[in-house]
Amino acid sequence: MAAPMSTALRSSAAALRSHWRPVLHWAVVVVAIAFLLVQAPKLAADVRLAADPLGHLRREWLLPAVVAGLGGLALYGEMHRQLLLVGQARIPVPTVQGITFAQNAISNTVPVVGGAGALVYAIDQLRRYRVDASLASWAVFVAGVLDTVALLVLGILGLGWAAYVPAAVAIPAAVVVALGSAGCWIVLTHARVLERAMHLLLVISRRLPGQCPTCRRAWVHRAEEGAHRLAGRIALLRPSARRWLVLFVLVVASWALDFLTLVAAAAAVGTPVRAELLVLGFLVVQGSVALQIFPGGAGLASVGLLGVLLASGTPAAAAAATTVLYRGISWLGLAVAGWVVYVARIHTGPLHEHRHAPEHAAT
Repeated sequence: MAAPMSTALRSSAAALRSHWRPVLHWAVVVVAIAFLLVQAPKLAADVRLAADPLGHLRREWLLPAVVAGLGGLALYGEMHRQLLLVGQARIPVPTVQGITFAQNAISNTVPVVGGAGALVYAIDQLRRYRVDASLASWAVFVAGVLDTVALLVLGILGLGWAAYVPAAVAIPAAVVVALGSAGCWIVLTHARVLERAMHLLLVISRRLPGQCPTCRRAWVHRAEEGAHRLAGRIALLRPSARRWLVLFVLVVASWALDFLTLVAAAAAVGTPVRAELLVLGFLVVQGSVALQIFPGGAGLASVGLLGVLLASGTPAAAAAATTVLYRGISWLGLAVAGWVVYVARIHTGPLHEHRHAPEHAAT
């Protein structure tokens, strides 16, 4: 009698989660829309200032700007897929791209928790396609780290190329960042280091509220074994030399396309801007985004790019038009596309039901 009762309770809990999950997802959408509405007056002011140049855009540059913006994010999604292949998880390209675009939208428009929420969303979506938790977390985390390290290295080299930093300083600094990151990778993926780190995380996680009581007991009784198993799983995720080359090409090309979006936006406005100033403006935007004071660097990124362009002598209207066009594509446009994907996936993604740890599951 106990087994049917337990089965019925688990079925009821699963049904309740399946009903509340869409509600939670729609709540996230509402929060993002509210944030964009708060930003609307500032965006409208920028558009008014840039009205004349925006009305006379060189339209042959608009399509390249949009394609470059979409392509940069798509390459980041492909980097996710390549990392999943390291663990033999073969997820269809459209699925990975959809998750990536939605993840980008959450990160760039949801206040306070957008960055962390985007990571949780991506991992949860991959789990729904039966990617194990270790691989899903590893792929999402490593993609973000590679993206950040590549930006640092390319940014330092870019500042050296533009003569904002002496080449004798920029090149060694870029080498130090690249080699230091490689060294950290070697250390952190060592099985013993991973096992200790995993054990600490498992000990902390079992004290967090809101966990399934059955699984909490599993964590308490098998923390050491779980740490060893997880560490061993992640330690096996070692990309081959060929895969590393593919990842390197993808991450560099992704940033290059993002920068080309800015170049094409400036060309569309028609006011010449020196390449070195665009490099500086691009890095200011990315720095504002990385600070996460506001999602996607809202406000700060536009002010920073506008300030760089104005300081270079670019007319105010043309500088505002370049800023509006670039941010309209790389931030607002990609965010809107991501939210369309997010909404479409609320009711169409596969359901991933919670499963108790096997040693504590009801028999």
